[in-house]
Amino acid sequence: MDRISLLPNDFLLQILTLLPTKDVLNTSVLSKRWRNLWKLVPKLQYIDIDKNAEPWKLFLFVDRSLLLHTAPVLESLHFKFGMKCRDVDVGFWVRIAVERGLRELNFDYSHMIDEPIRLPQSLYTCGTLVVLKLKNVSLVDVQFPVCFQLLKTLHLNDVIFLDDESPLKLLSSCPVLEVLDLIRAPNDNVSNFSVMVPSLQRFMYLGFFSSELVMKTPSLKYFKILDNGYNCIIEYLPEIVEALVEVICYNTDEILRSLASVKRLLLCIHCEGRYTLQQHPIESNL
Repeated sequence: MDRISLLPNDFLLQILTLLPTKDVLNTSVLSKRWRNLWKLVPKLQYIDIDKNAEPWKLFLFVDRSLLLHTAPVLESLHFKFGMKCRDVDVGFWVRIAVERGLRELNFDYSHMIDEPIRLPQSLYTCGTLVVLKLKNVSLVDVQFPVCFQLLKTLHLNDVIFLDDESPLKLLSSCPVLEVLDLIRAPNDNVSNFSVMVPSLQRFMYLGFFSSELVMKTPSLKYFKILDNGYNCIIEYLPEIVEALVEVICYNTDEILRSLASVKRLLLCIHCEGRYTLQQHPIESNL
């Protein structure tokens, strides 16, 4: 027997969590000891890297491996697909994961022609999720209220909403959220994006469209904003440590006042009118 097979299961599982699930499954042929070990790996990664592969083969593999998976808790599930996916397939996989006590979901859908994926409603009431990362997903059909009692990290990249109220409802359902990354889609149906999260500590926002950003995040310590929207309203940030701000707006004085407590600042504001930094207490902290 090889030396690595003599290692305890817990150590072997830690090694296997670093590999894509396809490679993990291949270890089952190494020996009898490895035959069922892959089923206990708490982190699953399904990454579409073969552009010539037939989609149905990959989806069948995901179906079978998820159904055979027996770990008591699914700590992490990562999908990265460039090929066309169906809502029904993705919904089936996510529902299985939610039933296994899913703690982290990273869904990265990069098909440039297809419509954004719709995820099942059960995801939005998953009480075990701590990390949620979504790319090219539609939240238009989500039924509010939703519930993310344990969610601490949320990344939304090219996500489509129903209206202005949808982001506000979503974020209000995350009472312990600490990290928020937003990369706006050009047609996300939101003209006034409000971020009102008392617990938020880190915030990254990229928006290059004609919309308004409103922030009420009193616990925020670190944030980065690149925004070409027509307005940006930031309430005073008493805990702010570091900020990178590049915006086009007309309320320069208000933004500078909100950053009066900042320790490190990179600021680039494009606007009409004239102003001087010396008029604001922010200079003493630079």
